Amino acid sequence: MHIGYVLKKFPRASETFVLNEILALQRHGAQVTVFALNRPDDGVFHRGLAELQRPVVYLPTRKPDAWLLHLQKHRQLLREKSAALLGEFDDLLTAARPDLWALLGQGIDLALLAGQHGVQHLHAHFATVAAYAARTASTLADISFSVTCHAKDIYRQDIVPARFQSLLARSAFVVTVCEANRQWIRDQLQGEQRLDLRVLYNGVDTALFHPRARTEPVAPMVLAIGRLVEKKGFHVLFEALAMLAADGLRPRCVLVGDGEERQALMAQAQRLGLQNVEFAGMRNHDEVRGFIQQATLMALPCIIGQDGNRDALPTVLLEALAAGLPVVSTPIGGVEEIVGGGDAGLLVPPGEAAPLAAAIAKLCRDDAARRALSTRGRTRAEQCFDLQRNTGTLNGWFEAAIAAHGPRTQRRAAEAAR
Repeated sequence: MHIGYVLKKFPRASETFVLNEILALQRHGAQVTVFALNRPDDGVFHRGLAELQRPVVYLPTRKPDAWLLHLQKHRQLLREKSAALLGEFDDLLTAARPDLWALLGQGIDLALLAGQHGVQHLHAHFATVAAYAARTASTLADISFSVTCHAKDIYRQDIVPARFQSLLARSAFVVTVCEANRQWIRDQLQGEQRLDLRVLYNGVDTALFHPRARTEPVAPMVLAIGRLVEKKGFHVLFEALAMLAADGLRPRCVLVGDGEERQALMAQAQRLGLQNVEFAGMRNHDEVRGFIQQATLMALPCIIGQDGNRDALPTVLLEALAAGLPVVSTPIGGVEEIVGGGDAGLLVPPGEAAPLAAAIAKLCRDDAARRALSTRGRTRAEQCFDLQRNTGTLNGWFEAAIAAHGPRTQRRAAEAAR
C-alpha cells in the first residue's frame, strides 16, 4: 500500500504529529510519500526526518501568470477529465478562491506525481489548501483521498460551512482528532450532508516519552510549550506567575516556541517583573523531550482566540502525560478529553489567571498530588494515545478506502512499479 501525504509545508516544527504519524505508518508496512506544496521556513528540523523511507517531493513553484500556461500544457488531460473537473472549477469559483488557477495547477502536478510514484491514496492534513490540491488530484488520477481536520481549519470564524462541505463531500472519509471536533463539525459545519466523519487521537511514542527518563528539579520549574500565538494563552500564564511572585512563590518558567506574540510576551514579562521567565525559542523534538524530562509541571492555559481559533489536541500535553509530567490546562477543544475530564491533569477556567496560579502553586508544593497525576497521566496516555496502536487504525482505514475505490488503482500502481 502506497499513501501520498499532501501538506502545505513540510517539515514544520509545530506539526510533529504529522511526521510521527508517517513514521508509524512506515512501521506498519505502508509506503508513504510526502508531497509538499511549499518548502519549510522555520529552520528547525527533527531527527525523525532521517527515518523517512522515501524522499519528500516538493511541487513546482510558478509565478501567477505561469499557472495558465501550465494548464494549457496539460489540455488533453483536462479534456479527458472535463466533466469531473467542471465540478472542481465550479466549486472553486463558488468558494471565491483567488488562487483558483494555482490550485488547479497544483492538482495537475500532484496527479502526475502520484501516478509516477504509484500512489494509491492521497491524505491531506488540514481542510485547507492541501485538501483542495488532494481533491483535484484525486479527480485527475482517479484515486481516493481523505483529510484530517485539526483546529484552525474548523474553528475560525471565516470558515464557511457550505465550502467546508463541498471540499470534503467526495472524500473517502474525514478524520478529526477529538470528539469535541466531531461535535463541532456536526453542529456547525456539516449541515444536512453526512460526511464519513471519524475520530482518531493523535498518537505519542509512549516508549520514547516515559516516566523513567524524568528527573524532577530541586527548584520548581514550570514548562510551557507551543507557538506564541493568542490561543495558547501564555499571557494568562504570565499574569498567574506574577500573582505567585506576589505570594512569595517564584518558579522558573521556560517557554519553548516562537510566533507572532513573542515581542508582546517579552514586554509583558518585563512589565510584570518576571525575571524567572526564559524564552527558549523554537526547539527540535529531542530538545523538547529534554525539557519535559526536567520540569516540575507543564502549563498550557489555552483560550479561544478572537477569530474563533482554538487548540484541539495539543501534542505537547500528550507527550507530557506519557512522560509522567503533571499538566495544568483548560477545557478548550479536546483538552478535557486528553486529561480524562480532569482525572489525569488539572483543569482551570480559560482566561482566568487566579485559578491557574492556584493550580500551579498546588503542584509546586504538593508532592503527593504530582505523583498521583503522574501515574494517572501515564495510564491515560497508554490507553488512549499510543502512537503505534492509533496509526494501526488509520492504516486499516487507508487499506479499506483503496479497496473500495476499485481494482483500477491497484492495476495502475502495479504498472508504475514495473
